[in-house]
Amino acid sequence: MKDRLLAGLNTEAGAPDLRRRQYAMAVLVTAVAATAVGWLLDLRTPALIGGLTAVFALVAAGGRSLRSDLHRFAWFGPALVLVMAIGPLLDAMPVLAGLLVAVVVFGSGMLPAIGEQYRVSGQTFAAATLVATTTGIGSGEPAWMLFLSTGAGAAFALVLRVLIGIGDPTRATRHAVARTLLEPGPGVLEIAASAWRADGSSTWLGQVLAGAARFRAARETLLAQAQRADRIEAERLHRIVVEADLVAAELARAVRSRACTGLPAMARVDPAQAVVAAGGRQDLPEAVRGMNEGLDRIRGAVVQRTEFAASPPAPGGRRQRAIGGIKAHLSLRSSLFRHALRCTLAVAVGMVIVLLLDDPSASTLLLALYVVLAPAARDSMNGALERTGGAVLGVVVLAALITLLPGVYLLVPVVVVGMLLGVERLRTDYQVLLSSLIVVTVVDQAMRLDRPLANIAISFASNTAVGAAIALGVGYISFIVLPSSMVPDVRGAIRSTVWSVSELLRSVRAAGQGHQVRAAMQSAHVLALRRTQDLLGMPALLDEPDSDEDPQTTRAAAIALDALRQDVATLAFRPEDELAVAVPALKAVDQLLSGRSNPKIPDIQSAGAPETELLASSLVENALHARAAIDQTLGNEPWKSYTINFVRTERLRIR
Repeated sequence: MKDRLLAGLNTEAGAPDLRRRQYAMAVLVTAVAATAVGWLLDLRTPALIGGLTAVFALVAAGGRSLRSDLHRFAWFGPALVLVMAIGPLLDAMPVLAGLLVAVVVFGSGMLPAIGEQYRVSGQTFAAATLVATTTGIGSGEPAWMLFLSTGAGAAFALVLRVLIGIGDPTRATRHAVARTLLEPGPGVLEIAASAWRADGSSTWLGQVLAGAARFRAARETLLAQAQRADRIEAERLHRIVVEADLVAAELARAVRSRACTGLPAMARVDPAQAVVAAGGRQDLPEAVRGMNEGLDRIRGAVVQRTEFAASPPAPGGRRQRAIGGIKAHLSLRSSLFRHALRCTLAVAVGMVIVLLLDDPSASTLLLALYVVLAPAARDSMNGALERTGGAVLGVVVLAALITLLPGVYLLVPVVVVGMLLGVERLRTDYQVLLSSLIVVTVVDQAMRLDRPLANIAISFASNTAVGAAIALGVGYISFIVLPSSMVPDVRGAIRSTVWSVSELLRSVRAAGQGHQVRAAMQSAHVLALRRTQDLLGMPALLDEPDSDEDPQTTRAAAIALDALRQDVATLAFRPEDELAVAVPALKAVDQLLSGRSNPKIPDIQSAGAPETELLASSLVENALHARAAIDQTLGNEPWKSYTINFVRTERLRIR
């Protein structure tokens, strides 16, 4: 435990990280001071509200570069302060409190429709609303004190974020970009590109991403060719890929560093030379040239580090994608909409039961309900029973500790400090965040109730069980009743997804060739988004032991096709003079999805547009991932079974 704690305060090289240690020291000193002042001046509740506000702000408005986080804090901070201050004031107005909770739960559940990056912010805001309106924490405090404590908590979170990022504000972006050289698979490049765009789109990191995208596309092309080659040729291609991965790892280390005066010898190696020197065939596949071009692009960008911003996207793109996302998900066929509706119905039932019980120990009911239901972002009931048992057992153990041990009230500041120090874990594991909030709520309310502790323990455990039972009941009923929840047709879903993505791809290709197809492209985007989301929800329905489908293979196809859809949708709103750069890649991907048996990486010319270049290369990589997963799902020769041209080439004049 000690070693893990120290490792969290060190850099990747093992040296002490001054900023992280300053962050930890600031958290500990402030927590001790707030606990002491709160105890001496009877301000324990305002101190707790301020601490929880700081936790929510850091979880929702952190994780990226300093610039990006400050932009998110600018809109999330005021909304968080408002809900954390107003929530306790609604204790005497249960109808308004229930309405607020329902609106926030549904809205936060639908927030990823306008962008997956909003998922954490939405989940955190929903948790903050539940704590503020249903746990009774702060219900006896005056309004000015609530606003003062929540404002202080948000300000403290802002200071902590600036403290940890002021010395190296782009660290998170560089690390996200470097991961594209270390982690194969679909979706990695899209996450890094999103972080890069949010950080101002500096040219050198964009060039690294463009080079990494070309490298990854060539790498996947070599692996695809190795699957179709004889044993000796396949071994040679795999050795080239292994050598290239070693070079990429060295370059990733250089990308992560704050400055670079030169590259180590390993980062300058031609990955194919060592394999060629070992003997065998001297001719190399065309994809090797693409791999070297990508690595050369990265080398030049890392050393030169041009900092000015890259060319912006075409105006109106973000708004149109958001509108398309909302249109795609406002349907019962959308797994995201079903999940938001399911959570809202469960919370509404829980609010009614809390009002009928009129017992402070019912404060854990809605949090337990959310622990069971909220982490399942798709239609699956898998894991819900485990979360139910864990929530009830955890509250029982906690209540027993409160009954038996003295000084348990100190557990509240200890948990809050642990949450502040473990913000990264809370950001990636929503269940841990909700469980920590249950611990804080149970201990705080138990100290306030003038009842035997054994009675309190039984009340909290039973109310937690009621909340978990509501979640299971609503989840199971919706699993049966709502459409697209039973008898999943994996092959049909894959076919319809490929059709829709192909239509979007061809409309963008037509736009790149100068045709006016904006309306058709927007319609194709809505359809492709809905189909990919349906396919992403499909693996959760394949839990039956007698199912013939493989959830992992289906998930791989869904992730690759969704990443491909994201690339094409983003590419659609690049400036028109840049779209021509991506036309060869669009043509190659169209051929891959149409069953071309010999994949090749297309020539993507550098035109000073790293954003468009990286999207073009990423298209090829994700198409290769998608085709491999589809092959595995549909069989050896699946192409004729799902390749249908939805877009009439005569109408779009695609040649």
